[in-house]
Amino acid sequence: MPRDYLVEHLVAIPSFRALLRAIEARKIAALDLPRPILDLGCGDGHFAQATFTAPLDAGIDPSPQAIAEAARRGMHRELRVADSNAMPFADETFATVLSNSVVEHIPDIDATLRETQRVLKPGGLFVFTTPSHHFAEFLFFADVFRALGLKRFSRAYENYFNRISRHYRTDAPETWIARLARFGFATREWHAYFSRAASHLFDLAHYYSAPTLLYKKLFGRWIVAPHRANFVLIEALWRQYYDEPPTREGAYLFFLCEKK
Repeated sequence: MPRDYLVEHLVAIPSFRALLRAIEARKIAALDLPRPILDLGCGDGHFAQATFTAPLDAGIDPSPQAIAEAARRGMHRELRVADSNAMPFADETFATVLSNSVVEHIPDIDATLRETQRVLKPGGLFVFTTPSHHFAEFLFFADVFRALGLKRFSRAYENYFNRISRHYRTDAPETWIARLARFGFATREWHAYFSRAASHLFDLAHYYSAPTLLYKKLFGRWIVAPHRANFVLIEALWRQYYDEPPTREGAYLFFLCEKK
């Protein structure tokens, strides 16, 4: 029986993040990625644990706290506290570099792409997801302000959301394809995902999920009662968006690239 990534994520992390990460986990789990694999920006290891059945070969993240938590999860054979623009690995070490919703948070993306190209073997894969140029535009309150003719408020909300999300960029696919080519990557596949309707619920769920921040501080976990029965309604609501097909216009982008 195939894994239900939506349920697995709903009982572990805030609902807005659960929908997005579940979609991404299903996409990436379906790929036959050659090893060794580097998890670039592995964070606390939750995504690797929720996506793969066997540990990845290596993971890096600039946060010592995140790396410590990733170590407890045991889904990486090697973990390093490291910056993506100076990776502590020899040339041509990995067959795949995987980065899930990380590149938008990196200030010097050129340096990171240069390093990614360096540590990949010839013909190696760079697989990543990232918000698109539609990310902020598709948010519920941005659309509400726009519909009311309050364009200034709409732009302010978009800027606010990108700021609290710590985004340095939310680029169009054409921008990414050209950037990747400059650093020796051929884009073999890309598509968008996460519709405007999904983005509306994603936006609203940020406020609905606010108490989980307190739970995390008090109990060390986002969800205090991780039972599927507690999520029946939100699971039913999220399911249609979890099952959305890939598109050319979405709030997020998936890329599979090959080192030339």
